[in-house]
Parts: sequence; structure tokens; C-alpha cells
Amino acid sequence: MAINILDSLIINRISAGEVVESPFSIVKELVDNSLDAGATKISVEIVGGGIDSIVVKDNGKGIDKDDIVKAFLPHATSKIKDLSDLDAIATLGFRGEALASISNVSQTILTTKTEDTDCAYSLQVNGGEFGSVYANSSENGTKIEVNNLFYNTPARRKFLKKPKQEEVKITDIIARYILAHPTISFKYVVDGKIVYQTNGGTLLDAIYCVYGAEYTQNIIAVDKSIGNFTLTGYVSKVGYSKPNTTYQTLIVNNRYVVDEIVSKAVYMAYEEYLMTRQFPVYVLKLDMPAIDVDVNVHPSKINIKFSNPSQIYDLVYSAVREAIFASLNPAEAKENKADIVSSSLIKTDINSLKEIEIEPTNFVSPRPLTLKQTEYTPVTMFDLQQQTDKNDASDENNQPQKIDSTPQHMDNNYKNAQDFVDFKIIGELFNEFLVLEKGDKMLLVDFHAAHERLNYDKFTAMVNARDVVVQDLLVPYVCDLTATEVEFIMSLQPELSALGFDIDKFGDKSIKINSVPMQLKDINLKGFVDDLIHDMKNLKPSMNNEIRHYLMQKACKSSVKAGMTLTEMEIKELLKNLDINHPVLLCPHGRPIVTVVSREQIEKWFKRIV
Repeated sequence: MAINILDSLIINRISAGEVVESPFSIVKELVDNSLDAGATKISVEIVGGGIDSIVVKDNGKGIDKDDIVKAFLPHATSKIKDLSDLDAIATLGFRGEALASISNVSQTILTTKTEDTDCAYSLQVNGGEFGSVYANSSENGTKIEVNNLFYNTPARRKFLKKPKQEEVKITDIIARYILAHPTISFKYVVDGKIVYQTNGGTLLDAIYCVYGAEYTQNIIAVDKSIGNFTLTGYVSKVGYSKPNTTYQTLIVNNRYVVDEIVSKAVYMAYEEYLMTRQFPVYVLKLDMPAIDVDVNVHPSKINIKFSNPSQIYDLVYSAVREAIFASLNPAEAKENKADIVSSSLIKTDINSLKEIEIEPTNFVSPRPLTLKQTEYTPVTMFDLQQQTDKNDASDENNQPQKIDSTPQHMDNNYKNAQDFVDFKIIGELFNEFLVLEKGDKMLLVDFHAAHERLNYDKFTAMVNARDVVVQDLLVPYVCDLTATEVEFIMSLQPELSALGFDIDKFGDKSIKINSVPMQLKDINLKGFVDDLIHDMKNLKPSMNNEIRHYLMQKACKSSVKAGMTLTEMEIKELLKNLDINHPVLLCPHGRPIVTVVSREQIEKWFKRIV
């Protein structure tokens, strides 16, 4: 079989496939270059999902006339000079492949002007074939037009998605750029229509532009530093979540990236407040030394690798926990900051419960009375009041506004647990809910969720205080692992021991568990060990996170179940222990415990008032 040495044209076409996968990758490479050039204004225009045309224009430094041709050569870059530069990459683009790859599979025109030249210069490159540099007129900065993508490689063009699908990907990355660089003015135009336009401002302004008023009104600030690592940005208020991770944005050293370690840390911080298949939202900015993060693990530069993932996990988890605590306990947050991360006891205020709004049923006589089911979402005390009418009016005008991110303090008129028993017990409903009356309000209490919360808080308090009773196992549990897994588990021994787990090394490839905390005497030890080693390659797990998962399960199993009938004494005891000033009025799985309906609303149902 003959071995052929490929010519440069074929080599360049093949290499282009690593960088230019779709219009999305072109837009990303070009915007990265604009930002690296110091641009403060960037416009992106696409036609036909970017397949027909992409135009990226900026007011950056521009390219010197003598370097214009060089910019289109493979591995030509102004950002890397020697091997040591790869160890601490501080620019968004650095590979020197973008223009060379793009121009090999499209018809590309570059127009650029530097501050110290009288005119602009342009160069057209079609499918890797260079034209001549010629004088042109333009403002300072660079404009790159990419037309007819893959016109000379039809086999690759046919694998592109439909224009609308390609457009969606580009729209998403532009939104991430707006969030990552809020001080930059962005303009994004699709098929002649402006989709995003910013004037440069704060991160909140950028969030408002991308996600709108509802998202912006339901986030709280995060700000924490540990050594040379700083995490800032916003996360969702407790009770506000989304059914997927689309609304999560991580920016590391001004670069939008996707990272499972940060995503998991945020999720674990919210775990006890989230319902199944719900996720917190966030826009987080992580600033760290460039040498501690590798952005050169993939041509897309969206995936990164931290040198110390455990440190990143701990920073994100603790910062988010502190933000949650501070938003719900503004008075106590400053005094108890050191204990926030492990605490799950968050004060709440029943007076902040929003009432259910249900439209009255309409019926016409003499037909039989049939009730039309009305869908609504029960509201917990973590749902905060909407913005004022003034803000609503601003929303209608579609104008970005400054949003006060200071946690809202809710005055509490209920001073102790005994206030809960002041409610008049009306009875039970469907053997699932307690019906209570207090003043002009009716409360529906999910007694299983309430009991589950009480049990969970009790178990958690014991674990956090290391107030654990050890249960020796009649027969020690022996678990076979790899040598690496054994060493990893043994590195966790101090934390595990403090929690009541007595674990020994049992040969090179086994561990032996001799005792467990009494609170977790029914724990599935195999599952527990599997959970501990699940992420061993990425991070050292937080024992509080792992233990809390099992406490949630135990709290659920040991709680009274829906369908059980409670005696009046049991009801009173449950309400007495449900200290509304202490626990979260959500079960550990995020379901609401209490829902309120006002007397006024009930009277509306019966047409007593209009």
C-alpha cells in the first residue's frame, strides 16, 4: 500500500475540521479574537444560521498591514511566543488556527484598521486561496465576513443542522459572552433583526438582558474569596429553580466554560431545597491564577481542567451555602458565618406566605354542579414579593433596570414555637393534610412533609454537632476495592471517624467498616462506599454532602406517611415541634409544607364579595 505525502491544501482542509465544526465555532473564535484585541464594542450578524453569512465587527486594536496575510497562516498568533506561555494562558484565543481554518472552508474577507494608519486594509481568502491586500475605508478595529461556509466541501456542508438549529447555538453563545463580559457593548443581529443589544454595564444588567425580569428578581449575590481564588455572581433564591441546567453559566477568568465540578457543588448546596428533576440557576464568575486552570484540553476551549478540583468544589459549595443562609437570615448571617456551611436551619416567616389565587368556578343552572379543576402552584414563604408597579412598568417598556440584590429581610411576628399551636385545628383532609385556621387565613399543612423536615433537622443537628452515638456492627462490613480506591477512602478517615464511621484498611484492596453512627444504623454500606468513590478522580467529596443524602432518606422513612390518621394529641405535638422561626418550611426534597388561602379569597369563591 503506497504512502502519500499530502499537499498543504488538503492538510489545511483536514485541520479546519478540528476548529470549524459549525457556524457556532466560527462565531466563538472570532468573538474571542475581538475581546483579546481590547474591543469595547462588538457586533455579530448572521444570515441563514451563519451558513450563508457571519459578520463580526469590533473596535479593537486592529492588525498591522504587514501582518494581515500572516494572520491567515496556520498556527499564526500574537498571543503565544514560547512554550512557557502555554502554562498560564490569559487570552481567550491562542491556538492561531482560527482564521486559517475558517478561510479554508469559506469565502472570507478581513478589513482592519489600526489607530496609527490613515486607511483600512482588506484581504479576501477563498477556500485557502489568497487575494491581494488592498486599501479600504473603515473605522478603527477589525471586521471579518465569512460567507458560504463549506462551499468547497459539500460533504461537510450536508452534515450541518438546519439554519434555525445552528442559529440557536450561536444565540446561546452570544448570551454567554454578554454575561461573561457585561462591560462590553454587544449587538447581535439575526437575519436583519436585533436579538440582543447592550450598552455595557453591570452583571445584573447583563443578566436582565439575557434572561429577563423574573430571573433577575429571583437571584441572590455570591461573593467569597479563598487565597487567590474568588467567586462572585448570582445564584437562585430558595424556591426558584428550572427543569434543566440551561440557565447555569460559569465564567472562569472571563471565559465561558462548562464544568461538572462547579455544577455539582452548586447542586449539592441546594439539594435539600430542590424537588426532583429541578436545578438551581446561576451566573458565577471564578477568578483564579491562570496557571491553576488548563484551558487547552479541547479545541473548543469550553471544557477546562482545574489543577485542584477539590479546592474549587469547596469554594463554590461554601460560597453558595453562605449566600443562601444570608438571604434567609440577614441578621444572623454576619454573626454565624463560620457555621453557615453545615447549617440547614433557616428561619422563615409565615406572614410572608403568598396566598393562592384561584378563580371562582362558573356554572349555569339548572345543570348539575360540577367543579372545574384549577391548576396552580402552591407558594411557600421563600417566594418573595414581586417588584413594585414602577418596576413592572419598566418591564413593559423593556428597559433594563438596576435590581437591588440585597437579601430581603422579612419581619417576623411569630416569636416562638408556641405561636404555631395558636392556630385553630379544623381537621384533616384526605388523610394527607391538616387544615388550620388563624385569623383571616386558612392553612393547609402537609403533615408528612412537616414530619420529614423535623426529623431531617434533628438528624442533621446531631451530625453537625458530632453528637453521634456509635453503633458497632455485629459483623464488620468488608468491601473489595482497587488499591487506588482504598487509599482514597483512607484519606477520608479523619472526617469519617468524626462522624461515627470506624473504617480500617483490610489488606491492599479492601476496607473494613466496624461501626456506623446510630442515626444511620440502617445505611446501605455498599451504596455509601460507592458514593464516596464515585467522584474520586475529580474531587474530594464533602462528608456533609454525602451524609446529608442519607439523612434525607432516613428522615423520609421514619416520618408519618400520607394516609395515616393522626390523633388530636399527635397533631398538636407535630405543630408544637414545627417551629416556624427555625426550620425551613420545605421538606428535604424541596416540596412545600404549608400553603395559605385567605378568607377574602374563599368569600370570592362563594360570591360573598366581588
